[in-house]
Amino acid sequence: MKFSVNAREGNPYYSLEGELISISDTVNKISVSQTQAEALDELGITLDNNTLKIEFLETGNPYLDPEGDRTKIGEKITEKVALELPLDNPPPSTLDIKASLEPFKEQGVNFAGRVNVTTPNGEKRSIPMTGRGTAALEGRANDAHAGFCTGSTCATFQERTALVLGVAAAAGASNEQIQSIGEKLRPLNDKFHGRGDILTYTIKASQTPQDKLESYTEFMKNIYPVDQLPPLLESIIKTGELHEAYYQKALTKMTPEELAIDKVDQEMTSDK
Repeated sequence: MKFSVNAREGNPYYSLEGELISISDTVNKISVSQTQAEALDELGITLDNNTLKIEFLETGNPYLDPEGDRTKIGEKITEKVALELPLDNPPPSTLDIKASLEPFKEQGVNFAGRVNVTTPNGEKRSIPMTGRGTAALEGRANDAHAGFCTGSTCATFQERTALVLGVAAAAGASNEQIQSIGEKLRPLNDKFHGRGDILTYTIKASQTPQDKLESYTEFMKNIYPVDQLPPLLESIIKTGELHEAYYQKALTKMTPEELAIDKVDQEMTSDK
């Protein structure tokens, strides 16, 4: 059975002060000048004159053998990465960043929203945010974290990553510095989530002008040899639709009420 699935925000996350914060709350605050500083604080970001400081906490159940048997995970732990980057110029007093949790689909993949930024030199960039329910084109069977359908915890990590990288771009970080932020976060991704390709795409989106950014689907086509295509990507290429395995997993990630709403939305769209 195939059905429409709107991707949604992931789980709440903990700030450095131990406060539980929802992604939607941060998205709303970061887009408004009066509350932007509060959102940056929640994300662990400090802009101090010409310095960008980032502290990123991640809590979850790590793979016991990330390079081997990825069906086994350990007890819940928390890890933190931190970095400090010098900016060429002081960042704007208010960053030009607008984030939204408005689900959309692009070439067969459903996203939870976008982070739209304008850099200090006027370049517009748009970073898609994966969400709970997003079709993971790199997903695999028999993986405790990186399956075919993105879950709540993975969604939160990727959404926070998109926000952090968007802030860096809006603050005037160079592409090399944005890359260094992404690579600093990669060990957390590899340990707790295993979704390296979408992280790489998110980094690329935060470095690339909006009108020059390829879709996630095209990006995936370009990095995988034809004889090594992951199942969902292969299905989209050959049939234009997602593999049935995605829909089976979506039933476990979304509530019946959410799927019922999505079905009604699909029917209303089809009637127009």
